[in-house]
Amino acid sequence: MTLLHETLTFERDYDASPARLFAALADPRSRARWAVPEGARLVYDAADFRVGGIDLCRCGAPDDLRYHVENRYLAIEPSERIVLSETVREGDRILSHSLNSFEIAATATGVRLNLTIQLAAPEPGMAAGVRHGHSAALDNLVDELALHALENA
Repeated sequence: MTLLHETLTFERDYDASPARLFAALADPRSRARWAVPEGARLVYDAADFRVGGIDLCRCGAPDDLRYHVENRYLAIEPSERIVLSETVREGDRILSHSLNSFEIAATATGVRLNLTIQLAAPEPGMAAGVRHGHSAALDNLVDELALHALENA
């Protein structure tokens, strides 16, 4: 089986501080709220946000969490970057492996997030699914950051 390789890049500007954005990326309760497209659900079975730590979660339709995700944290620099490896499975079938790099930078009006995903997948449709899911999640992050701003107002 041949693996297909693709590099996906995302860039978003947010009205938040680098520390607040980093907190939303680091906290599994926060990620469970924003990190899936509308109509999907994400449940963490384990979360260990530290270099070498592993997150285990399930996602999919709210009543069918068929996709299992394992993230291993490779590098964490608070308010600057997170690098992780990710494997997505459906049952025993591996759907993809990736290296995900989240880079955080202050801007004049808030913060910029650059996400680069280097994807290896055995099926061509996986890249489109990853692109859709991450794009929707990063759009959802706007509401998550606004919610925190309201809570602290």
